[in-house]
Amino acid sequence: MFKNILKLLTLFAACSASVKAAATLDYTKEGVLRKDQQCNINFVNFGIEKDISGLNVRRENNANGTFNLSISELKNGNVGLRSNESGYTFADSETKNYVKISQNGTAIKDFEVKPASKGKFSLVVKNLKTCEGLTIKQTFKDDALMNTYLYYSNVTPDDINHPFNIVEFGPSSNDVPYDTLSWNMNTGLDDVREKCRIYIDFRETNNVGGFHWVWYLSTHTINADKCDNPTFYEIAKKSYASMEVMDELFGDHYNGYVIKREGKENGHMDGILVNQKYLIEIYQNGCDEQNKDQVICTISSNKKLTYHEFTKQFVENCSSVVEDPNEKVQWSVDEKGVTAKFDSYSLNITNYNRGALPKNENDSVSYKEFKAANSSGIARFNVCTKCGDGSYIGEKCKCQPCPENCTKCLDGKTCTECATGSELIDGACKIITTTTTTTTTTTTTTTTTTTTTTTTTTEATTETVADLTEKEEPTEVGEEEVTSDASDSDDDDEVVTDEPTVVDDDEEIEEATEAEETAPVEEEEKPKTITKVVTIKKPKTVKKCYVKKH
Repeated sequence: MFKNILKLLTLFAACSASVKAAATLDYTKEGVLRKDQQCNINFVNFGIEKDISGLNVRRENNANGTFNLSISELKNGNVGLRSNESGYTFADSETKNYVKISQNGTAIKDFEVKPASKGKFSLVVKNLKTCEGLTIKQTFKDDALMNTYLYYSNVTPDDINHPFNIVEFGPSSNDVPYDTLSWNMNTGLDDVREKCRIYIDFRETNNVGGFHWVWYLSTHTINADKCDNPTFYEIAKKSYASMEVMDELFGDHYNGYVIKREGKENGHMDGILVNQKYLIEIYQNGCDEQNKDQVICTISSNKKLTYHEFTKQFVENCSSVVEDPNEKVQWSVDEKGVTAKFDSYSLNITNYNRGALPKNENDSVSYKEFKAANSSGIARFNVCTKCGDGSYIGEKCKCQPCPENCTKCLDGKTCTECATGSELIDGACKIITTTTTTTTTTTTTTTTTTTTTTTTTTEATTETVADLTEKEEPTEVGEEEVTSDASDSDDDDEVVTDEPTVVDDDEEIEEATEAEETAPVEEEEKPKTITKVVTIKKPKTVKKCYVKKH
């Protein structure tokens, strides 16, 4: 019985051999080669030193002559790769998607991944015939977010891969970065490994911003090819999505010396200035989403700047607040600060908390110097923009035009004063509209036309105007009473028309008298008919006259 148990233990030992102990490491351009007596495996992006040599690797032989390779205690770099605030998530079930296994360039798909505690996992590679040329690589689900900082002493630290006091870094010494960059972990790690033999160094875990691994990448992580800081940075920065802000702030003078993720929401890239000793940081009062502790521009130099050098460099380097660098500007300086007046706005520059502005045109900028850095210094100033009438402080603290008809406004929607011809209504300037109401009155006048036929006989009878006005109605004379069968010269003088005759009050007596005087008189005159058309209009009084002619 005892012999049988011993045989079983011997058989199990033959089928399962642990190779955890006595492993050595070679750092190559392909990765970290872990070697032991039975299986050599190349690990990529799983760390260095004990992260690799301390792995638990076990072979389990199969009946068909193949074996399964079990590896445990692998660090999962995707866990908390980005902070929770960025919206990043990673589930254990996703781990297999980011593990790439190959053998002599041929991909292996027959493997299993099992999650483990504390940000680790294990895997089993199945049905292997040999370990020769076996590579296990960890890739990353997303880019890492990197805040950028400047080490004010301007000298690369002797010991890079550890936390530093934030007061030693800019901007502001209050953990507000110059910019936040997106760094491609996959291409970045490949590049620095292949060109410098620098590898990611995983340390402990941290819970700030979500559970994640603390890690470092610098010239102090193996660096088997002895790359210097400028070389390391030139290689690493190619994997940043955009360096636009950093280039605008520092040009070619910034040199990042470490990329890391510590106990923060985002990772860090810390750097120094190359070939520049003095730095001026310009801050601006917060506008919209802009942080008041966010640097908007920098001025770097190898010497302390005079007043005139400072004003010139300010225009050239601070395009975020200077709208047109070619516009003529009127500068002035006193103990309170430096002022720049443009056509439509002005800038007031004052001391912030490091260094000091010139106090007159013959003075120079004062810097906070770091003795350990051998004449390196920092100065910080604040700029305040004042917009002219018809504009307001908008995005990125630049002057933007007010809404239409506004002479003053709080923002792009709220007016406080209006131009002539408009009035302020609920924060908007409305054009004043004058409404004219026209009333048209139509008067209808009824005109009655009366035709009166008067028969004149040979009797010399004259009817006066007074007699006519007493009559209510003119007397109509029938046709049978008209007895005129002769004509003479009077007929030619008499003009009879169909047009109505309007008789005014002042003219009626004169007209009647004139008719009597001008009527021809004959001894023997035959009766003739005279037709008068009289038009009566109200409210005037129309009087009718009968004139008998002899």
